Amino acid sequence: MVTGYYRIERHADYYLIRFFRAMRRFSSAPYNGGIGESIAYANRHVERNYCSDPRVEIPQFLGSNNIDAKGITVTLTACPVWNFVLIEDKIRDSFLTSAITAGSGNALSIGSKGSEGNGTVNICVLTNLPLSDSGTLNLYQTIVEAKAQAFNDMGIKDRNTGKISPGTSTDTVSIFVASHGQEMEFGGRLTDIGHRISLTVYESIGSALQKCSD
Repeated sequence: MVTGYYRIERHADYYLIRFFRAMRRFSSAPYNGGIGESIAYANRHVERNYCSDPRVEIPQFLGSNNIDAKGITVTLTACPVWNFVLIEDKIRDSFLTSAITAGSGNALSIGSKGSEGNGTVNICVLTNLPLSDSGTLNLYQTIVEAKAQAFNDMGIKDRNTGKISPGTSTDTVSIFVASHGQEMEFGGRLTDIGHRISLTVYESIGSALQKCSD
């Protein structure tokens, strides 16, 4: 368990990772994504037919749970979230934590319009390694590649086209960096962090998919 950087709260329909201090954010989340700083991350279960405007509905949800909407990054999934995959790892003296939920019901091949299902792969990574902005974006690419390779090797197909899918239409990756150092300029799969996180994501997608189907 990592101490001094974050605290994890598990609830029936969401989990919340509170940061003890703001972290640099690189995220494709539907609420408070982009590049900037965040003070927390939440992954929340919603119904499969969810069609609300996240900019309006998510602050309402957060307020009803006494959570400050300012500075929190939120992702959504139709998968159950209470039993998400959590990997707390270390590289030398630095932490590398991954929180993953995954569904493939709406797996989408390139060019397809897809189909309904309990989809979305939400991958959250936290670290205090001194990644530069470009190094973090390089790591982001590494994570997406690992997820796509896992889908490929498990033979997950788009139900409409029959083609292998690299993911779903709503997948997200969120990376939070506690360090403001810029020494690590690369995060590809041949770097220590890229090698480690690519294996973590690749090896965790299967169990995360199983948890979604339970």
